[in-house]
Amino acid sequence: LMKVSTSQIFERAMTQMSSQQAKVADIQTQLATGKQIVRPSDDPEKAGLIQRLTTAYNRQETYQNNLNAISARLGAEEAALSGTERIIQRVRELAVQANNGSLSPENRQIIATEVGALRNEMLSLANSADASGNYIFAGAKTNTAPFSEDSYGATVYQGDTRQMMINVSEQRQLTLNRPGSEVYSSVLREGSDGISERVGFFAVIDDFTDALNNNDTDQIELSLGEVSELGQDLSVSLADLGTRMSIVESQTDAIAEAKVRYNELISSAADIDYASAVTNLTSEIMSLEAGQSSFAKISQLSLFDYLR
Repeated sequence: LMKVSTSQIFERAMTQMSSQQAKVADIQTQLATGKQIVRPSDDPEKAGLIQRLTTAYNRQETYQNNLNAISARLGAEEAALSGTERIIQRVRELAVQANNGSLSPENRQIIATEVGALRNEMLSLANSADASGNYIFAGAKTNTAPFSEDSYGATVYQGDTRQMMINVSEQRQLTLNRPGSEVYSSVLREGSDGISERVGFFAVIDDFTDALNNNDTDQIELSLGEVSELGQDLSVSLADLGTRMSIVESQTDAIAEAKVRYNELISSAADIDYASAVTNLTSEIMSLEAGQSSFAKISQLSLFDYLR
């Protein structure tokens, strides 16, 4: 027959109570944290699933931050383009007015003064920066003012033509910017010799101003057509901007829905069922108390008690 010593009985009872106490502590921790898994070792497979879901959720957060940055940048671009379009429409009105054959040279010079002021205002808008101080229309050269005057006094484009792409989902990128050379476009002007050349946005305005000051009616008539073309190009740029802003809005909604879905999946995998956990805790505490009561009675027994 196998003999069971008193020490073995005590050791077994202590082991059982320690295990029971650990179970109670784990359930209490689950209730305190609201999570099913206190340690990854509790359920490695489910812990891995929760980690993957959390990583996917964090990616959505990154995409959301990217979209917020794009939205702010596009808002600054919209303000600059809307202002420029408003001004170019005023320049066109002045070109129509100046094209009136009965207008005196003095009156055209007065118009030239206003056109010059409007030109400087548009130049300021073309050199607009976003909230971070990055120039909007400089392409990828965001620290360089896109338009500046050269040694001859002509306004030239100093940016580049690169477009920056930003990730807004696993499969999608959005264009952050349009180079100023596209937005503030040039026109194709045919010379008297039949040879055509490209004339920049601000050069068109400067030539119009010179024509007004010189009372050059032929150039004034030509400027009316060129200014109208610039206005049409700006309308196209605004339409493109509106499309990009619409995409940002729809993608933001999609990201918000994805975040809700991932939150639900994480909650389903990680959060505890409080009613079930409380029931289990009550059961485990009762088992622990019963074990402690039995151990207390056993520990009081001795050979004399047994012989008594």
